[in-house]
Amino acid sequence: MLNNFKAKKLKQICLALSMLFLCSCSASFTYNNLSWLSSFWVDDYIDLNKKQNEQLKDIIKTTQTWHRRTQLPAYKQDIQNIKTLFNQSLETEQLKEQVVFAKKHWQNLLEYAHLPLAELGATLSGEQRDEILNNIQSQIDEEREEFNDQTTLERKTERLESQFEYYEEWAGKLSKGQKALITTANEQHQDSNTLWLEYKQNRLDFAKQVFENKSLTQSQFIDQLSTVIKERELYMGQELLKINEENLNLYISLLYELNMTLSVKQRQNVNDQFDELIETLNDIIES
Repeated sequence: MLNNFKAKKLKQICLALSMLFLCSCSASFTYNNLSWLSSFWVDDYIDLNKKQNEQLKDIIKTTQTWHRRTQLPAYKQDIQNIKTLFNQSLETEQLKEQVVFAKKHWQNLLEYAHLPLAELGATLSGEQRDEILNNIQSQIDEEREEFNDQTTLERKTERLESQFEYYEEWAGKLSKGQKALITTANEQHQDSNTLWLEYKQNRLDFAKQVFENKSLTQSQFIDQLSTVIKERELYMGQELLKINEENLNLYISLLYELNMTLSVKQRQNVNDQFDELIETLNDIIES
């Protein structure tokens, strides 16, 4: 329900372990003002009435309190665990186990918030339901159009450039050998954008069925919408799940290979980035 820029910004807070880079000030500001900022984000998709807005703000406030108390300390511990692995004899299986574990934090958030969000969904009028469904459909259509505007080579080249920027931000200037490793991994990476668009469309289609089924009781509606919100993998095809796993293995292998090539200065740069993430989380937890 967020546009691309806003969704990325929110995921920086919710998924600190995704190895994205957090600016301590902007991260703290965004996290601490989610209730206020959410009105701008939600307005892109649906006009809520006063009572619904209050209900949404209450959901965000309650979820944020839970998240700050239980999830952020867990994020912090996971970053510290990955940093420890990085500074010891890194093993691919240990690293993969930690990364997979970290990914579950997003599911934890959905598990916590799915029911009150579904209850809010049950209050939407027919006009509001059409509005949110049409706006999400428009976003998917826009993403599909942007995807089709690029060739496979253009997407591959763009991804490689972003990969260089990503690893340079962590380690500093890359050597020719490190760039070669990243380039090889980029060539092997499987583009799953089409499958992700299919997943989004499939999930939206199920949501449409729930919203448009007038025979559902309120309890049935909430139960079925809750499933759409929290059970993401139900709407992913086996091919997408398989590619996700293979791309994850490729990412883990690349991290392992790059780790063995780091100079003393690069290793310090990476440790500094870990420390910055930890400091950011401390700021949010304590604010």
